[in-house]
Amino acid sequence: QSAPVPSLLDGQIKMKGASWSIGHYDPILTLGMLGNCCIAAFYMMRIEELRNAGAEPLVTMLVMASLIEALVFGAYLMSRRMSMKKTKKVIVGNKQQQQPQKQPKRPAQKKKGSKDKDASSPSSSLPATQEYNPQEDPNSIPSRIALRTVLIVSSIISLISVRDLFFPGTIISFIPRDDIYLEWTGAFFHSPPLDTVESDEYGLESPLYAGDKFMGQLLGLYLVLGCVWKFASVCAWSKGNKTMEFKSPENVDRHGVVSSKMIWKAQAFGDMLLLFMLRMFAPAAKSASLDLRWHLMTVAYEMIILGLYGFF
Repeated sequence: QSAPVPSLLDGQIKMKGASWSIGHYDPILTLGMLGNCCIAAFYMMRIEELRNAGAEPLVTMLVMASLIEALVFGAYLMSRRMSMKKTKKVIVGNKQQQQPQKQPKRPAQKKKGSKDKDASSPSSSLPATQEYNPQEDPNSIPSRIALRTVLIVSSIISLISVRDLFFPGTIISFIPRDDIYLEWTGAFFHSPPLDTVESDEYGLESPLYAGDKFMGQLLGLYLVLGCVWKFASVCAWSKGNKTMEFKSPENVDRHGVVSSKMIWKAQAFGDMLLLFMLRMFAPAAKSASLDLRWHLMTVAYEMIILGLYGFF
């Protein structure tokens, strides 16, 4: 997202872009802090296996880097929250000091024979109620179309990713050809289900595939974090107002929309990479009786929607 720059819109100069002072980056930094903590926790839970493989120094560096970055994000958010509270107190105090003391007005004496014009004046009538427009409501979600798209596509991705992260090798019965997917990806080698043919065949050799299990769970963690970012961008905050600053020109996009658009742009590129990987392995999956056409169509649909609403 570009920095705030003047934009000529409707004959008026308005600000367009993201601003650090207004807080457009605060939701992104919050999600990044939580993501770094999750990645560090995942590595720390698998530290024994990585120590046996001789990768403890590298894992220590990754955990320290994630925690330091999360600490920096958290410190910035806390300092910003404290500065915002001080600024609001100063502004409220200045407004109270600038308010002039109101003097009571004397009621005007009416002349005899004069009619009460207030009752007949058009200004005394009740103002006409404007029709409610959900697009202008600051409490509405950033985009309903993006919300529906993310709920449809990312819910399925998050379901499979959570299974691969916490329950590798578990077959989900209502997903078509899920057993073929697990067999083709090698999940039965490191996590064969109990009391099955795969358990009798690969049970003794499963500890040898601990590295494959670690990479599969790490990939599932990254996909889950990406889905959390997309869920947050469509339903975690509202549109908000259009005010860029207290005395600056009006922003083209609303406060919440600016933050959501930055996430939609990044996630559109992420969907593009995922689509590229699925398309590259589609012939190999087809040879194993696993059709990836629905996967390709759903990911491509989400990529197009997020790209359209993120860049335009």
